[in-house]
Amino acid sequence: MAAGVILGSYLMVLAALSPCPPLVGSTAGIVLVVLAWSLFLGLLSYLKVVIGSLLHEAGHSALLWCGAAIQVGSLIGALLMFPMVSIYHLFHSGRDCQDNCAL
Repeated sequence: MAAGVILGSYLMVLAALSPCPPLVGSTAGIVLVVLAWSLFLGLLSYLKVVIGSLLHEAGHSALLWCGAAIQVGSLIGALLMFPMVSIYHLFHSGRDCQDNCAL
């Protein structure tokens, strides 16, 4: 779980520094981003399956509440991201054919 928090934090920092995160355009930067996303999604998917498997043994009601908790987590994530994107404009997209990251 701690690894998921660390990977998620790293990905959030990269998004916040967009469009010019560290190592932008380098092979090392590309490898780090792809590796971080792959590990993050794999780890969280694995944790959801393990929790679902454990709760399946506890009965239908526990599995139903697990699904509801996952949906509530998605809702909380959406409610946290909306103000960061739409109100505070924390994330910026790069402009096509323009290098904003040059030194």
